[in-house]
Amino acid sequence: MNGIYIPGHGELSWDEYRADRAVKEYDERLFFARNYDTWDWCVYVRMPGGEPAMPVIGFGREIPSVDEVLRRVSNADTMRHGWQIFDDIQKSQEAHKKKFRDAADEATEESAEVVEHFLRGHGKSPVVKVFMSEKGGEASDA
Repeated sequence: MNGIYIPGHGELSWDEYRADRAVKEYDERLFFARNYDTWDWCVYVRMPGGEPAMPVIGFGREIPSVDEVLRRVSNADTMRHGWQIFDDIQKSQEAHKKKFRDAADEATEESAEVVEHFLRGHGKSPVVKVFMSEKGGEASDA
């Protein structure tokens, strides 16, 4: 026999049984089964109110190890690790934004240097100087 027979569920392979038992021990609302729409192995969550169970984590067509299943379930557990997941997302977003801010600052500096070089080459100053004339109007050297 390659697996175990469970009444109401049919025959399960030992790997499927171990993964299912591990996720049920982690959280009683979860179970491990094949998604017959995609043929992927998934962790499902039982929905309240008699709604059908929803697949929440997919693993592909091969049954993963129990350690891999529990690692992925734990990493996705927002009830237990929600604030840590949120902090990780925030840090990732800040690093991403900083990279683009730094690139934009560098491009701005390079653009300013090119404009200044061009203006100086044509005898102009990139800095506009305004002088007040004696008649009350403004005069510029630009």
